Amino acid sequence: MAMSTLKTPVLNSIAKRCYATKTAALSVKGPEIQTKKLPNNTLVVAAPSYPTKIGRISVTFLAGSRYEDPENAGISNLIRSNAGLSTSSSTTFAILRNLGHLGANYYVSSDRETITYTIEAHKDNLIEGLKYYIESISQQTFRPWELTDNQNRVEYNLSFTPPELRALDFAHKAAYRDTLGNSVILPKYNIKKLGSEHLLYYVKKNFTTDNAIISSIGVDLDTLARVSEDLNLPKSQDRNVAKAKYYGGDVRKAKDLNTTYLAVLGEGIKYGDSQSAAFAVLEYLLGKGSSVKWNNGQGVLEQSILKAGVSGNFAVSAINLNYSDSGVLGFVLAYSGKDSSKALNAAVQSLKSPTITDAEVARAKKQLLYSLVSTSENGSQFLQHITYQASVSGNVLPLEKLVSAVEKVSVEDVKKAASKVASSKLSLGGYGDVASTAYLDSL
Repeated sequence: MAMSTLKTPVLNSIAKRCYATKTAALSVKGPEIQTKKLPNNTLVVAAPSYPTKIGRISVTFLAGSRYEDPENAGISNLIRSNAGLSTSSSTTFAILRNLGHLGANYYVSSDRETITYTIEAHKDNLIEGLKYYIESISQQTFRPWELTDNQNRVEYNLSFTPPELRALDFAHKAAYRDTLGNSVILPKYNIKKLGSEHLLYYVKKNFTTDNAIISSIGVDLDTLARVSEDLNLPKSQDRNVAKAKYYGGDVRKAKDLNTTYLAVLGEGIKYGDSQSAAFAVLEYLLGKGSSVKWNNGQGVLEQSILKAGVSGNFAVSAINLNYSDSGVLGFVLAYSGKDSSKALNAAVQSLKSPTITDAEVARAKKQLLYSLVSTSENGSQFLQHITYQASVSGNVLPLEKLVSAVEKVSVEDVKKAASKVASSKLSLGGYGDVASTAYLDSL
């Protein structure tokens, strides 16, 4: 139904001029990004002119799960869970009390590549809070009795791990076996096995100057350089970092759940590859959910499942993950019904040969551009964005270059990206009610 305002003759004539069918190039200029390699080989990245009253600083180490050994599986997750405990200079109570009185937020995240410590506070209070923030990174002691006291909370957090994350974790295991296939989830058998000495050794080995990236929003490079000096990190030790190799396969775990969670991945590209923009557009073409709340998504994945006439409820979203030396593209599917194979087959066939038209590519590019601009306007998300870029590529591209790269993507570029995924061996991770789920080689 037409908008009622457009029924007015005068407004209708204005609309014909304003809502032109030909879309002009998106004119956008993001915050200025400054980067610098310090004499100690630590990379610092800052957006000092970002319009915010909140200062945010992240210290990131290349110490994620891919650097773990089978003996210490999950140790990066455990280090994250035990962040903020007593240091050699301050107790846990002192850290919590002083940061709390400053109105500061302090949190730690970890993934397959990195462990990141982040503090955010009003700019007037941020500098005062850095003392405790820096101590909690470079002076960790992991006292055995504190680790024991914290075990219940670690187990509690693990029990709330989203099932879709477990499915995606299994898919990575099938895809890479080791390196990027190492689980980001701490296995239960290592909660009590990994003690103070294991954590201290892992930190000493990986929390070094060459493996550190210090990034910020609303804080200048000089402040980050002083943070690096106060951290006083040791020089890097020699460590053998194996390159990720994609294999493909099938890993699943049955659980007493009413829903089947499936992740299917094909081989993608590393971050910074010349096809990065095309793969990003392909992700949105496959579908990231609905733009209208409680409605069906416009992506070709969801549309293909709907056309297959499945009887159960489902949710599906494409996923494109770019790492420092490899990448994956595929989807995560949740299905509540007796037979998930029908929905899985429809989604897999759509992943192998998606409908790529001018209209679909144009829609995907607009949604991707919105996501990029929206991220740049959220301080926390933008900090994560530039931190990840710096961590996996050693460089940060300004927003306008990212936007320009997306606008230049053609239909042929997207078809080439889709062809690369289709030609690779797929990987499946399953969790939940997977007893009747078909294996990939039977689809």
